[in-house]
Amino acid sequence: MMRRRDRPLACVLAALFAALPISPALAAAPLSANDAAIWLQRMSDAARSVAYEGVFVVQHGSAMQTHSILNRPAGAAQAERESRIATMDGTQREVRCTQSGSVSRVTEGGQVRMEKRLNSRHFPDLLPPNAAALASWYGVRLGNLARVAGLECRQVEIVPKDAYRWGYVLCADKDSGLPLKAVMVNEAGTPLMQYAFAEIRIGSPSRVDAQSGWTMPELPAAMRPINAEAVNIRSLPPGFSRITAVKRTLPNKPGEVEHWVFSDGLTHISLFLEPATHPIETIRGQSKQGMINMVKRQVGPMQATILGDAPWAAIEAIAMGLEARGEPR
Repeated sequence: MMRRRDRPLACVLAALFAALPISPALAAAPLSANDAAIWLQRMSDAARSVAYEGVFVVQHGSAMQTHSILNRPAGAAQAERESRIATMDGTQREVRCTQSGSVSRVTEGGQVRMEKRLNSRHFPDLLPPNAAALASWYGVRLGNLARVAGLECRQVEIVPKDAYRWGYVLCADKDSGLPLKAVMVNEAGTPLMQYAFAEIRIGSPSRVDAQSGWTMPELPAAMRPINAEAVNIRSLPPGFSRITAVKRTLPNKPGEVEHWVFSDGLTHISLFLEPATHPIETIRGQSKQGMINMVKRQVGPMQATILGDAPWAAIEAIAMGLEARGEPR
């Protein structure tokens, strides 16, 4: 079955962001842990198992960008899930994601470069595969029915249980559970990042290769495992674990840096480690929109930069928990 709503994109965008942000369902009682886990898992599964294509818009502060997206789940004629996201304005960037990896192709100034990505997460695939486990750290409240891109959806508020994470307000398609809108909010309920479909077709999308004109490339590994770690971390915020640790190159950096990623499944925090060429004073910073928090400090012979779309409590807990190997506890 395929459902489609088509309207001129300019009109859709004007109406779309006039309706944002979603009002949290503050009056609703939190669901039980079991019911919360069911809702979280339903939305997570839908983002991976539902075939869809459409156009969504991302708003971060005053910046807005439009993307086309196409998702083909694994099935009889499809060995593994594959999705494609392409910018429709600004720098020409296309991202191809499969279960085996994620690659972006950037076209700028007539030059094309391919980049291996560290993860394959993207809107509306914001929740982890084991989303039910998030119920330990987030509560869930259900709100009213709303409409996004012409489809009815249920408002679902994901509420942090402590100060180490921010929340989301989603609107899940009434029939499939696919998130059609997502607003990341801070502890005061202020929107930090907003995603919403302007057009959506749920059904059987056309082939990715025919749409994009290129196939998934075989790239040499741009990242490699870390053999000997220079620092330890004494403790992490509740629910967080280290999910990635690689050596990689970054723009405007002369050599490799260590890149660690910590996550509770929904909130992600990065740690970058590189040799300190001179004594480093501890620095705390915040992006203009207040979404990204950052701490830079020296840990033994290393400069550590900790940043993420996360509250200060989580960033500082990780930053202050770092110690050079061999330091007394």
